[in-house]
Amino acid sequence: MSILFRVELYVKDIEKSLDFYQNIIGLELFGRNERSGRFNYDCFSLLVTSDSILEDGHYFNTKAKSDTKGNGFELIIVVDELEEVYTRCCDHGYPVEVEVEQYPWDMRGFKITDPDGYFLRITSK
Repeated sequence: MSILFRVELYVKDIEKSLDFYQNIIGLELFGRNERSGRFNYDCFSLLVTSDSILEDGHYFNTKAKSDTKGNGFELIIVVDELEEVYTRCCDHGYPVEVEVEQYPWDMRGFKITDPDGYFLRITSK
């Protein structure tokens, strides 16, 4: 049995978001078009899509409308070089919400927000 897990984030500025996930976080862009891009790793896909495709009556524009994207959602991204990603985030002015810390499960990580305010935990392998 094959399982694939996908998360789709709707964003205001597709170019800025794709640049963030590719060049700041270090994910490999698998494919894209003018309104979306996809990052794949093992059995996981992160889809980043322009929120301009959402119709006025879409759930995110009515019942789940908020100034902060992803309320109650934390995306965890595991990276090879935690310090390099942390430095790139700081150098490019992305807000670090929680500095690098050691977790009880023998991993380290920090927490930031992406260009749209999605809450991310970046951790070591």
